[in-house]
Amino acid sequence: MVVDRRLVELLRRLGLSEYEARTYLALVQRGSATVREIRELAGIPYAREYDVLESLERRGYVLAQPGRPRRYLAVAPQEVLERELESIRRAVEELSSALSRLYSAAPDGESLHEAVWVIRGRQNIVERCRSMVNTAEAEVLLMGSNPVACTELVEALGRAATRGVRIRALGDFSPEARRMLEEAGVEHRRYTHEHSCFLLVDQRELILSAGDPLQEESAIYNRSRACIKLYRSYFEHVWEEKV
Repeated sequence: MVVDRRLVELLRRLGLSEYEARTYLALVQRGSATVREIRELAGIPYAREYDVLESLERRGYVLAQPGRPRRYLAVAPQEVLERELESIRRAVEELSSALSRLYSAAPDGESLHEAVWVIRGRQNIVERCRSMVNTAEAEVLLMGSNPVACTELVEALGRAATRGVRIRALGDFSPEARRMLEEAGVEHRRYTHEHSCFLLVDQRELILSAGDPLQEESAIYNRSRACIKLYRSYFEHVWEEKV
């Protein structure tokens, strides 16, 4: 049997071991099989076949048929995955509630309110920017050479604008970027500069980088009130100049 490594890795993300994932995939493709057939199809060592099948049976991935030789049947993937999805959903909801309480109760000295942090990795920066825009209530400010080139953020900006959030952008935007901004409901003015770019939300959160935050591999995440006030004042000064 040809093993699809991508499917094996996805099943392992659900908590299955390598052998469990290979065994379940073999049964999905075969339908039902004896222990010996499963061992040959999935490439499971002789000493591991029974404990792997027993584990899958306990987790509800396979059904066992009494008799000799005993046969095993794969439970329908739709049923298995819906059950896993529901389990993950419940866990996430419980964690969300519990961790939010812990986060809110953190001592002032450990909170983010006056802290400066480094975010590393472009995707992590994009996710932080998107999260900031998704929680915006009143205002989003962007400044940079082309700070909204990332389509994920443009979509989030559009949703924020629909909620009534005022969004303004300053930068040397390409025609395509200007089109995306206008479609998202973002006010924009041309401003060419060679220093830092930033995203500022509701006067409470700031992402700052030397270049476009959505294209960099590291950025500063800042919740310092003094720093945010400074950057917002600078933005307003430039915005009025560019009328």
